[in-house]
Amino acid sequence: MNELRAYIRIVTKRLWLIALLVLIAVIGVYLTENARPPKYQARVRLQVLSVEPEAVSLFTPLRQAAGKQEIERTAVEFLSVLRNRKVAWDAAREINQELGTNLTGDDIIKRMWPWIEGEFISVTYTSVDSATVAKRMADVHIAKALEYYRSIRTRGVTDVRLFLEEQVNRQKTRLAEAQEELRDFRLRYNLTDVQREATAVQDQLRALQLQRDTAQLQAAEARAQAKVYREQARALQKEAASQTDAEQKAALLSQAQAYTDRAITQDALAAARDAAFRQYDRMIASYQNRLAELIGLQNEYEQRVHAVQKAQDEYNFLADKLNEARIKEELALDHGYIQIVEAAREPVEPLPKKISKMTLYAAGVAFLLGVVLAFVLEFLEQISGRRVVSPRTEGP
Repeated sequence: MNELRAYIRIVTKRLWLIALLVLIAVIGVYLTENARPPKYQARVRLQVLSVEPEAVSLFTPLRQAAGKQEIERTAVEFLSVLRNRKVAWDAAREINQELGTNLTGDDIIKRMWPWIEGEFISVTYTSVDSATVAKRMADVHIAKALEYYRSIRTRGVTDVRLFLEEQVNRQKTRLAEAQEELRDFRLRYNLTDVQREATAVQDQLRALQLQRDTAQLQAAEARAQAKVYREQARALQKEAASQTDAEQKAALLSQAQAYTDRAITQDALAAARDAAFRQYDRMIASYQNRLAELIGLQNEYEQRVHAVQKAQDEYNFLADKLNEARIKEELALDHGYIQIVEAAREPVEPLPKKISKMTLYAAGVAFLLGVVLAFVLEFLEQISGRRVVSPRTEGP
């Protein structure tokens, strides 16, 4: 209790000093805060998106929405990008070039206050000297951070896209080579489709065989008819030889000559049909050789057609995957992972000055400092008093 009274006595003894320190601190803080130029702040609100994986599936479609852990990971990664000095310096250079300021990347990072609210990220840029600078700081820094983050996240799909572009170009060359080989094959053997050509030759061969058989039958019929005409002519000649009547004999001989002429005509027809038969035979032999050649080429032709089709299918497959990779890359770079839901607006009023709060804080600190100083002075006074009294007491 005595110690407490002693402490109170020390404080009361130098209360004027404590009050002076408090008054100086209050006046100093008040004047400083009043003289401080106005400060502004701008806020941006973003949302982490549930997006598909960055990978491009080459064989089976993959669909998997981002879960809570993926959203949290994306938010934490983006905050790390916001604190990246390279990103901040890029934003500072652009703002300086646009507004003529002299910001540094560290200035932007110090004025940035981000926090995560579930799937939302709020970023506030505070204590900025200009409303325009506050808004541009928020816009540019967030834009640079999104661009940098998206480029990192899409690095995998970008690599896949570059790989697919190389494969598509190679496959395009293989397809052109296969098509060129098929074209040379068709020109060398003068055909467009072996199967179609073989079918046409086979149809023509059947028609020629039918015509040849018809010619053979017509030749046989003509020879048989000629034989009949000759027999009739001989019979008439024999009957005419036995006739005594000159007119009757002349009439029989005339009929016999007519049958003979008919027989000669039939012989000529038979000879023509025989010639046609032989011509058909030669044509049939030629078509048979052509058919045999086409049948022999069938396997090689099908191999070349299959090679072209296979190369075309592979090219189409790779081209589809390349388009998918490009779409994923463009989507991710433009709209992926995180989107701005509330853009920064230029503040119309500065931040309120915290004069009362700062004054109370300064008064409290000055009071504590005054108390400590009072005890220090008291201690120093006691020490100096003892040194003065000690020589007098030791003399007699």
